[in-house]
Amino acid sequence: MALIFFTGFDTYATADITKEFNLTSGTAAINSSGGRRGGGALYAPNNSSNLAYVTYTLPSSLTTFVFGCAIQISTLLTGKPIVAFKDAGTAQLEIQMNSDGTLNVTRNGTVLGTSGASITAGNYHYIEFKATINDTTGSYELRLDGVNILSASNVDTKNTANTSINSVTLGASSGTLGALVTYKYDDFYILDTTGSAPNNNFLGDVRIDSIYPSADGNYTQWTTSTGSTHYTLVDETAPNGTDYVYDGTTGNKDSYSMQDVPALTAQTIYGVKVKAAALKDDAGSRTLKVGARSSTTDSVSSAQAITTSQLYYWHILETNPATSAAWTESAVNAMEALIETGA
Repeated sequence: MALIFFTGFDTYATADITKEFNLTSGTAAINSSGGRRGGGALYAPNNSSNLAYVTYTLPSSLTTFVFGCAIQISTLLTGKPIVAFKDAGTAQLEIQMNSDGTLNVTRNGTVLGTSGASITAGNYHYIEFKATINDTTGSYELRLDGVNILSASNVDTKNTANTSINSVTLGASSGTLGALVTYKYDDFYILDTTGSAPNNNFLGDVRIDSIYPSADGNYTQWTTSTGSTHYTLVDETAPNGTDYVYDGTTGNKDSYSMQDVPALTAQTIYGVKVKAAALKDDAGSRTLKVGARSSTTDSVSSAQAITTSQLYYWHILETNPATSAAWTESAVNAMEALIETGA
């Protein structure tokens, strides 16, 4: 593992947040045009009667991790959390804001350090954070818009009995209620440090672009709910249950040519995440595999158990499966999103 999760909040309506995030509270919502480039953003308003936040539960616990996210805050207040890194629902570390725009790193309410540099209200800033959880040899580094603004080593970063985190919370999940503060989040990633460079350390200020099916691909083995064209049934920005493809035969595949990614100068593509919304319509066990077809090479996830409630199922490919090299713009443009019926 290295690149564990990322999202640009483009592929959700508000009702879809819990199809990928594990917990929402208050009036957390999707602002469909609130992102840095006019796309989606997570919207988490906090006021005198509401603490709004969402939590992503990691697939496994991490002792060392790297986090990045674009964050916009409407009003700066001292001691309000922006992000919390938790173990079984209890914060190990938090990044907090202050009324002067400086940022704190805290452990269980204890301020471990305060930055000299500051954020400004109403503007997006890109915040990155790397930490190791340990009660004596813990460390952290906080970056703001690509610059290291606060760091320490050989400090106590462990608040619970475990030297790890297993979830990340965006929004105000602790502290006292107070004046209206609106948080927006975009371009969120988290990784561990076990994989290969560059996906085992700070990625810098990244953008996460969502692309959608634009034509039928090499495989059309699933059945269409209407008509004979497959991709038009699965190309919505947010999923629906009105039109769809379906299948019950193990090993059958459907694939889709995708829109081109935005053309950027000298871009580095750290990974491709293929995501599908799916459910089963009856009792019994069913699974789904998700991945990509690049050139003539198919690469899919392990079988993922699906439920009778629609959820997102996804797979991250950090390199091009056809070449085992880093993705290029042309390779992403030529790939097909792929789904395969599991057992």
